[in-house]
Amino acid sequence: MNQPIIIEEKAVFKPDFYAENYTIAQGKYGRICAKGHSIINYQGNTFESVDMLISKHGQVAFEDFDNWEFVEEMEWVIYRKADWIFSFSTLLELPKASKYRC
Repeated sequence: MNQPIIIEEKAVFKPDFYAENYTIAQGKYGRICAKGHSIINYQGNTFESVDMLISKHGQVAFEDFDNWEFVEEMEWVIYRKADWIFSFSTLLELPKASKYRC
């Protein structure tokens, strides 16, 4: 895992916390990177990124994460060379390394 974001001593895996095209893992033939955009509703406001939400509400918003409504979410995308192979947004959906061989 390349330079994960750490919040309160925990690595954050949700792609919405990362910039577009951020590569979280890379292999000999492929990579996993963040793609898409976020729309988050929180306390009567709509935000286009986690950074915008935190800029307005501060770090205390992390304690209220269960009340963030993700209307649109980013995904992790697996590429082999330049070809799209698979996408996922949670660790539960992460395929076994042997499935895609990148």
